[in-house]
Parts: sequence; C-alpha cells; structure tokens
Amino acid sequence: MILDQRTLSDDVAKIIRKMILNGELLAGERINQARLAEKLQISRGPVREALKLLQNEGLIKHETNKGTFVATLSQQDAFEIYTLRALLEGEAAQLAVEYLTDKDFAKLERLLEKFHQAMMEQDLEKQAQCDILFHGTIVSASKHNRLINIHKHMDTQVGAMFLTIANQVPLRVEQVVHNHKVLLDALRTKNRQMIQKTFSDHYTAALKDLAKVARS
Repeated sequence: MILDQRTLSDDVAKIIRKMILNGELLAGERINQARLAEKLQISRGPVREALKLLQNEGLIKHETNKGTFVATLSQQDAFEIYTLRALLEGEAAQLAVEYLTDKDFAKLERLLEKFHQAMMEQDLEKQAQCDILFHGTIVSASKHNRLINIHKHMDTQVGAMFLTIANQVPLRVEQVVHNHKVLLDALRTKNRQMIQKTFSDHYTAALKDLAKVARS
C-alpha cells in the first residue's frame, strides 16, 4: 500500500478509523502497533502519531503499561454524545429552515435512498456515513460556523456510536429510514417548535433503545 509521505499520519489515521467503523477492529480490542505497521508497510512512527489523533477523537484509549485499545463507548458516552447532538441539531435545524433550498431537500432525499440501500446490503460503514452526511447537511445549512465545527468534530464518535447501536439493537430498515424521514418532514413545516422537538425525540429514542439493551 502506497501512502503520501507528506500526510502519512493522517492517511494512517483514516485507515485505522475505517477499520474501526467497518468492524475490522472491535471495541475493546488491543491494537498491535507493530503488526499494523507491518500490514501497512510503514514504520511505527506514523502509526503512533495516527493513534494519538484518534485518541483525541475518542476512538482510541491508551492505558499505561497495558497498551492501546479501541475505545468502548459506554451508556454514559451515549448519553453525552446524543444529548449534545440533540441540542446542537435542534438549534441548527431551526436556523437552517431559513436557508434550506429545494436542492438541499433533494440531496437529503437522495441520502435517505442511499441509507435504505446500505441497510438492505447490511453495509454498516455506509449506513454510518449516510447518517453522518444526512445530519451534517442539515447543520451546514444553518450557516452558523462555530456550531457547524463543533458538530462536525463529533462525527467520528457518532459513527462509532451508530455502529454500537447497530451491533446491539436490531435495526429495522423501514423504521430507521422512517425516523430520518420524520426529521425531513419537520424541516419542511418550518415550524421551529416542532423542529426542535422532533430532533430531540430522534436522539431520545436512540438512547431508550440502548437502555433497553443494557437492562436485558
């Protein structure tokens, strides 16, 4: 595998991130840096730097005298991630209604179609990507740059959280697509109160599903 030497650490981080999101590296699994470097045909230095980047994203954790592991997202992680996203997206969506165009709504509809196809194919990585792109498109339309940047910073953790739910909670294709269609329909009303509640309910439902699994 040939990687651009100028951005080697970033490239390696992308590869490891992809391995985590597609389940090649599982939550709690110890990362063997030497084996990974050998697989990528590079030295250990860029691998170490890449892991530091992923640690800042919350995907990797380092334990002294134990090693580096794929982070396990807990119920508390889920609560913090989803409640924060609900707050950010609820506000962003209300701002976005002033700027969303027919082109934007067409893009969101296409993403839902791709989401549906990815679920039919049981492609978890594509599902996570569609989910992130769908929500990101709405937030970007808010034109609130600081809010957009904070929201985007959480994308990787949200992707990992999506896979955590997908692996723990049976996802019904039609239900997942419907849940996102509800968000789209709320945006079309331009009713700010309804939009805020709909986005909040979207994440509250996900937390309830995870809580059921934790109790079972």
